[in-house]
Amino acid sequence: MESASSETIQRISVFTAVQNNIYGKAASCKTIKRILKRANFVWKRMRKSLQNKRDESLFRFFEKEVQLLKQEAIKEDIDLVYFDGCGFDMNPSVPYCWSKKGETVLLPALRSKGYTVLGLLNIYKNEFYGNIYQGSANAQCVIQTLDDYAHKIQKKTIIILDNASIHKAKIVQEKMKQWRHKGMYLQFIPAYSPELNLIEILWKMMKHFWLQPKHYCSMDSLHESIINILQNYGNHYAISFG
Repeated sequence: MESASSETIQRISVFTAVQNNIYGKAASCKTIKRILKRANFVWKRMRKSLQNKRDESLFRFFEKEVQLLKQEAIKEDIDLVYFDGCGFDMNPSVPYCWSKKGETVLLPALRSKGYTVLGLLNIYKNEFYGNIYQGSANAQCVIQTLDDYAHKIQKKTIIILDNASIHKAKIVQEKMKQWRHKGMYLQFIPAYSPELNLIEILWKMMKHFWLQPKHYCSMDSLHESIINILQNYGNHYAISFG
């Protein structure tokens, strides 16, 4: 895909250079857009990524391991659960909305501590469990959330999570033996591999689609809206993971 894209871009560069040399003027934006569309390009939002920093071979290995765990979860041999935290504050992440032509909807940009949700998502049971904290979460919050969840498990449970410092803090590692005795195991994924942690999709849906501008009118409104969405996940709010 990358080589094909690079080849297309090179052809466009040659085309524009020839156009400028023969006709003495650059190709129009419409012409370039038409060429790009024919080459199967689309205009879309770019996304920041740290994928170039990860160990690709390690990522591929864990990708296969997670697929095996998914198969066990589908057969109901285990529960496979995705854990992570997400911050919410008074600066909305709502990129688009309906507005009258010629008008721009302005969202207030306010400094606030906001809230942090630590959550666990079981995509096979369509269930979410978590805690919400004012301000930032710490390792003790991680322990509280995982401890609460450990009391709920009914079979061997694998928790997929990343290598955030609060996830791997010493006090968290000291609890892992106790959780293993209860049948709950933490599986850390490689750095810079958010694709392996499907709860990231839940955070994206909340920030970009489910939370609306009206929910940011106050801290209390934001807090209530976050809780409402998470309590109704699996019913009013749901994600199809295929």
